[in-house]
Amino acid sequence: MKNLARIVFFAVVLLHLLGIALANPTLVQFSKPLLMPTLAGWLLLAVHRDQRSSFLFRAVMGALVFSTLGDVLLMFSGPLFFLLGLFSFLMAHVFYIGAFVSVAGFKNGFLARNPPWSLPFLTFPVLLLVFLWDGIPAGMRVPVAIYAGVIAVMALSVLNLKGKISGPVFTSLFAGALFFMLSDSLLALNKFGQAFEGAGMAIMVTYILGQFLLVRGVEQHWRLG
Repeated sequence: MKNLARIVFFAVVLLHLLGIALANPTLVQFSKPLLMPTLAGWLLLAVHRDQRSSFLFRAVMGALVFSTLGDVLLMFSGPLFFLLGLFSFLMAHVFYIGAFVSVAGFKNGFLARNPPWSLPFLTFPVLLLVFLWDGIPAGMRVPVAIYAGVIAVMALSVLNLKGKISGPVFTSLFAGALFFMLSDSLLALNKFGQAFEGAGMAIMVTYILGQFLLVRGVEQHWRLG
């Protein structure tokens, strides 16, 4: 069943990207709300029943629920829907942070032994905000800045797992966090900076890759140890 669930997820991904490529709003609007639920369905079927009661599993599922809500809200236009979608994804990152900190806390993880590794992840969102600041409406500046800080912490919570989990699991999780950061950065550049051709495809490809690699990493954590 888990293989079938993964096939369903990739079929939905294909439909969504095809909708973007063909500029077919009906296909895009039909498929986008199904992306994260089908990914969650795969994770549900891929893990053992006793693992479903763990905090890690529940936190990742919470992240996927809020991601679904964010996907739906961002389908609508207007600043209110954007802010609500931003809050939904902020909560998704909070759930991911909780999930990864439950595996290794910041006090005894990789970053406690190697604090300089935090600098690129703390510096990048600051530089991006400085670059985009004039293009961000005044009422959105604080929420966008908070969101940028939270996603940086999410990436750091993954980096903190280095040496605490197996190599393949860390690689999947870390790549997922980076793709998620890249997707949000592209979205911010397109919305508040200079809009660019192919932005919709680039944002969704990196977003889907990020979410899939994060979820696959969690599944591998239980399967590979």
